[in-house]
Amino acid sequence: MLRRPREGPRTCGYHERMSITVLLSTVVFAATLGLCAAILVGGALYVRRIRRHGLEAVLAGARRHRELRD
Repeated sequence: MLRRPREGPRTCGYHERMSITVLLSTVVFAATLGLCAAILVGGALYVRRIRRHGLEAVLAGARRHRELRD
């Protein structure tokens, strides 16, 4: 027995507007992705600084900065 096709647009069971759950999931996913990207970029910059100036120079600069702050 053949079914008669439904009339109207097909929505795959979802409403036309985005639900709050999907919106919140998207925001959390974007924030997590941004945090991971920031960690990776920060690590890459740190590695680049150490390779350019050497570990001792970077640590000496951090000590100087800490002394100036106190």
